[in-house]
Amino acid sequence: MFTLDQLLAASGGRVIQGTPRADEKFVGGAFDSRIVQPGEVFFALRDQRDGHAFVADAFAHGARAAVVEHAVDAPDDAVLVEVSQPLYALRRLADVLRDANPIPAVGITGNVGKTTTKEATAAALGARYRVLRTAASFNNEIGVPLTFLRLESTHEVAVIELGFYVPGEIADLCRLVRPRVGIITEIPAIPVHFARTPNLDAIAAGKAELIASLPDDGIALLNADSPRVRALASRTRARVVLFGESGDAQLRATDVRAEGLAPLRFVAHYEGEHVPVVVPIPGRQLVPAALAALGAAHALGVPLAEAAVALGTLEQPVHRMEVRRGPGVTVIDDSYNASPAAAGAALAVLRDVKGRRIAVLGDMLELGSFSADAHDALGRDAARSTDILIGIGELARTSVDAARAAGLAEAYWASEPGEALVVLRRVQQPGDTILVKGSHSLALDRLADTLVRPVAD
Repeated sequence: MFTLDQLLAASGGRVIQGTPRADEKFVGGAFDSRIVQPGEVFFALRDQRDGHAFVADAFAHGARAAVVEHAVDAPDDAVLVEVSQPLYALRRLADVLRDANPIPAVGITGNVGKTTTKEATAAALGARYRVLRTAASFNNEIGVPLTFLRLESTHEVAVIELGFYVPGEIADLCRLVRPRVGIITEIPAIPVHFARTPNLDAIAAGKAELIASLPDDGIALLNADSPRVRALASRTRARVVLFGESGDAQLRATDVRAEGLAPLRFVAHYEGEHVPVVVPIPGRQLVPAALAALGAAHALGVPLAEAAVALGTLEQPVHRMEVRRGPGVTVIDDSYNASPAAAGAALAVLRDVKGRRIAVLGDMLELGSFSADAHDALGRDAARSTDILIGIGELARTSVDAARAAGLAEAYWASEPGEALVVLRRVQQPGDTILVKGSHSLALDRLADTLVRPVAD
């Protein structure tokens, strides 16, 4: 929450339209006019589209002011703040608000599992604190500052997800976040967005910027089960804590039980304590996220047992291994995005489900030179994990061919989600479990939504 005076002072801007109330307070910021909430400030950014063209729409959705580079069409009573660069104004405002509220922060990065780890960490810290956390996957130079625009005086800790696209990006974001605890989840052999980066070493170096930013008395939580992550231990001055199932992990999981769609269960061991943990989401792939959450909470003063109980309240992130019930079917909605590691983990859950199983797998994009081999391996994995495969997209054709070659009799290919839905309606039966997974741009979340929607009379 912030005032117009704070916005003007931070940005050097001036009001060019409208008469704001003297006591006006804004509840946050937005850059997408479609999801503006009442009381927010709209920042007209130039990204894939020019935000200035959507200022009027932002006010229609409840924006109380807009930050612009020049005058635009807007309602007569709309407050317009002119600045030289709206993105710079957004960052400067976030810096000012962060200065005014120097609460401890947990930074989270990695190629797999960032959002789930963020949600798990917020849940564990929620046992004792009011937590500010990244909304959705707002983890870049726009999303992270927007998160701090929601910072209030009652917040006691921040949990911030950090993405990496170019060298120096995480280091810059850390100057805003100021993390005391840093978590690196995983850097798999075939990472997501590989096409954007020159090699795995560059990705590891980018992720290491988080732990390099930690203070001497901070804590770096590194995944012991990911060789590329544990190899980064020398990149920080902070105390390093390895977490995972490996025997040398200081924060370790044993007695792991991951059975079909049942909640994940394990025992966590740390500094002489051992506590049972129940995560109300299926899949062994969640063990690292839960352990990292426990470690971060413990580092910030939450007893291990309290943090473990709080993990039991974790809400499933939308479209991420979300188990949904529809007319006669169960849908494992993992449609938010796809990478080889995440797709393999989702198939492992499906493989352990009783009854007939269907995998709907879309293209995994931005894998660069790894793409063909990754899709071939995915098809062979599907042949072991499901009764029916439906591949969507040109790259998924390779997966379908590989599944057929591996002996899966029912493997179908569709060019786009609508065609896949036609195939699915033809082959599905009451009682089926359907996994839906693919890269974000395929919008397979809409397909998952359709599958669970009640059938019209």
